[in-house]
Amino acid sequence: MIKIIAMAAMLIDHIGAVFFPGMLWLRIIGRISFPLFAWGIAAGYIRTSNWKRYAARLLATGLVTQVPYSLLFQNDNLNICFTLLAGLLSLRVLEAKDNWIRLPGLAGIMLAVHILKFEYGIYGLLTILVFYYCRNNSRLPLYQGILTLGGIIIYRLHIIQIFSVISSFLLPRLQMYDFRLNRALKYGFYPIHILLLLIIKISIG
Repeated sequence: MIKIIAMAAMLIDHIGAVFFPGMLWLRIIGRISFPLFAWGIAAGYIRTSNWKRYAARLLATGLVTQVPYSLLFQNDNLNICFTLLAGLLSLRVLEAKDNWIRLPGLAGIMLAVHILKFEYGIYGLLTILVFYYCRNNSRLPLYQGILTLGGIIIYRLHIIQIFSVISSFLLPRLQMYDFRLNRALKYGFYPIHILLLLIIKISIG
């Protein structure tokens, strides 16, 4: 259920961004999408039996999507799959048995996220970490809210990003109805919907 809502919110957000930029309510709905995907990375890291394969699937999806993504949104950012991958790698580094690798490893990932312009930047990476380390904390909405305000100030995110905090209130209820999606649907949705929106955009001029 969580992934379905995340995908639906993402689709609504992208339709608004590409075709109806003046309809702010579409973008507001879309604000819950990334945090739900961030939670998915946190949960996926706990569940996965092979984090390397998990990372490889995220990387492959990101690479396949990058060209249509850049053409659709007309920017030079790396798409959200790379941000999710960075979050997964950060969790792996922070959970490493060797203490000496944690800080430099995380610093290296954060530097790459910033220099290569991953979507949502370091704010996006930290969101994944917050969802992982605070997943059982009743103050999760507070921590996410503080982080989001920081993202709005530092990254100059649109003020509507504050609506992303709604996701923290939804998660406890949505987890009651959670189920695993078919892997092809889970990884195929992102590149396919980006490509379809690009085709429509080109078709209508």
